[in-house]
Parts: sequence; C-alpha cells; structure tokens
Amino acid sequence: MSQLNFAVVGQGHIGKRHAEMVRRNPECNLIAVCDVLPKEQIGLSEIKEPYFTDYSEMLKAHPEIEIVNVCTPNGLHASQSIIALEQSKHVVCEKPMALKKSECEEIIYKSLQMHKQVFCVMQNRYSPPSAWLKEIVSDKIIGEVFLVQLNCYWNRDDRYYKQGGWKGSTDLDGGTLFTQFSHFIDIMYW
Repeated sequence: MSQLNFAVVGQGHIGKRHAEMVRRNPECNLIAVCDVLPKEQIGLSEIKEPYFTDYSEMLKAHPEIEIVNVCTPNGLHASQSIIALEQSKHVVCEKPMALKKSECEEIIYKSLQMHKQVFCVMQNRYSPPSAWLKEIVSDKIIGEVFLVQLNCYWNRDDRYYKQGGWKGSTDLDGGTLFTQFSHFIDIMYW
C-alpha cells in the first residue's frame, strides 16, 4: 500500500501537532513543513523533513505532495487553501475554513473545480460527550428537539493572547465565534 504524501503549513502549536500525527501514521509520509519564521526560532532545528519559509516554494519543490494541512492563523486559511487547491492538492484546514462566507464558498467552488477534497478540522465531534449527545438526539431518547441553548464556558488567559501574536486580532483571528465557539455551533448542526 502506498503512503499519502502530506505537507503542513504553519508550525505553531497546532501545526506541530498535525506534523507529528502525520509522522506517526504508517500510511502517511510527511514530505515538508512550512512557516514564515525560521525553524530555529520555533524550536524545529532537529526536524528531518525539508523546512520552508515560503509556501509557494515548498509546493514547487515538492510536486509529490498530495495533501496540504493548513494550520496558519485563521485569516490566512482561505488564501492558503485556494493556493493548495490550485496546485491540485487536497486540503485539511484547521477551523475556521475562512473568516467570511464568500471565502468559504470560493474554497468549495475551487475544490469542486479541481476535483479535490477539503476537510475542515472540527475534532470535538469525536469527543465522548459529543458522541453521547448525538446518540441521544438521533435515537430520540429525549423526544423531538425544538430549542437549543449553547453556552461556551471555555476560558483563554493572557498566555493565549500573548503580545505580538495573531490571536485576538480582527484580521487574523476573527474572534471567539471563529475560534472556541465554532466547535459548539458545529456540534449543534451535526
């Protein structure tokens, strides 16, 4: 069985986790990683895979990449997903897919045009409480649901919004609706 060839764009906390999950999967091969910061600055001096600071250069240097994981700041997801799709790559995009509905529609249109898949990461669907709630609703254990109230009690302290980072900025973050609360909206629709 041949391996699937991945690249991960963005090597912050989530991007590093994506890269590690690809490395651990015997059916996957991590071809390259990319971030705008030098690898020494983000603690990746020892990685074995080729490291790029230019996304387009990475895609050009490694045409064997089949799937691009987009793990950059939220406001970059749309443009970077479209670049991957234009290069005939499948996309795994961290949530949110984009900060505007029109950008999401562009991604979907481009994926259809290029006959490529786009998967937006919404991992909380797989948590035991979410699966339990899905079963209760699907099996109509509580009858028909006519009203839902969602409360998000997650807290992010000052470390999350560290000075000089992208979190909390309007153009790159989008606010709690796009970050923490999007999981609850996804679970409600699911």
